[in-house]
Amino acid sequence: MNLRTLHRIRALLASSAALLMLVLASLACTANDTLFITLTATPLPTITPTLLPLTTKFKVGDSGVVVGLSEFAAVSLPANAGPLVPGIGGGTCFPNTRVTVIEVSRNINDPNDDMIYYLVQCSGRGWIAEYQFSRFNRGDSAVIKTADGSGAPLYRQPNATTPPLDETCPDGEQVSVTGLTANPSNPRDTNIYVQVRCGALSGWLLEEMLAPLG
Repeated sequence: MNLRTLHRIRALLASSAALLMLVLASLACTANDTLFITLTATPLPTITPTLLPLTTKFKVGDSGVVVGLSEFAAVSLPANAGPLVPGIGGGTCFPNTRVTVIEVSRNINDPNDDMIYYLVQCSGRGWIAEYQFSRFNRGDSAVIKTADGSGAPLYRQPNATTPPLDETCPDGEQVSVTGLTANPSNPRDTNIYVQVRCGALSGWLLEEMLAPLG
């Protein structure tokens, strides 16, 4: 190796070392700058609950009467708003017991369930479905009020699938409530049946065809 070649190699090594030092210095400056950058967390979007426009038979503070399949069998109340889950009960109520509404809700587990549920206090606190909760009780007076004004059909049994009596109870007629039940032959029937005396007639009609006096 001659002297000229040796000088070239030394010059190349020197320039490479200088370039390496420059790169390292640049990286060090960038790293130091990062130390002084304040990282701000991106705030999560706030989800505003959608209020459901509920039109319910009862409001908080109203009172209603518990409806069962018989006069003596207690009605089990779910611990949460929704159908009863076996083994997870919130309390029990006996039929014809008047209780006060504490809260109103739809099914918290099934958004497709249109049923309204009411939180009440009996022997324990629990939720009762709207079809188990009446505005009337035995001894009350009410008035017939149908959607089309044609009068209310009366049934011999609390079952709207059976033939009605020949005569209806006319709209505007004041009646006396003598009984209250769900359909004992079909637990899936969500109607409330009210037994009334309408003039000389006596029979069962759907609660939705009654209105409170006044």
